[in-house]
Amino acid sequence: MTVSRLELAVDMMIRTDRMHRTLIDSRAGALGIHRTHHRILMYLSRHGTLTSQKELADHLDVTPAAVTGALKKLISDGYIERTLGRDNRYNELKITERGAELVNRTHELFSATDRSLFDGFSDAELETYTACLQKLQHNIKSQLHGATVDGGEKNEKMD
Repeated sequence: MTVSRLELAVDMMIRTDRMHRTLIDSRAGALGIHRTHHRILMYLSRHGTLTSQKELADHLDVTPAAVTGALKKLISDGYIERTLGRDNRYNELKITERGAELVNRTHELFSATDRSLFDGFSDAELETYTACLQKLQHNIKSQLHGATVDGGEKNEKMD
């Protein structure tokens, strides 16, 4: 593998990610919602009641502070509600009917967007692409969790 080919692959991956984020932000913005807010609503839609904001932050790969800010906005906009837990020791968050309606609208929109992104891809190409992404994620996770890299140096865990 040549350095120039590797650099091109990394550059294309980064640019594709940015383009995808821009596209999704634009589509979400047209519905009056931020991408992170949408991801929180999708999580609550799939998992029901949430009691751990840290769990949500870990799942979304964002800081707990980012989750707190997003939740405040979603609560004030009426998309989720916070109630006192059964034993009065913690709060529970759940999606409201208004939030569920928005999830349905965004799901349809983003599904159509995803299909259009892979227009012209065969099932085999999509399978190969997915396998390549899984390898990349595995390699990144290995480095994040202190595996050795070229030269035998141990990488520090990144937070």
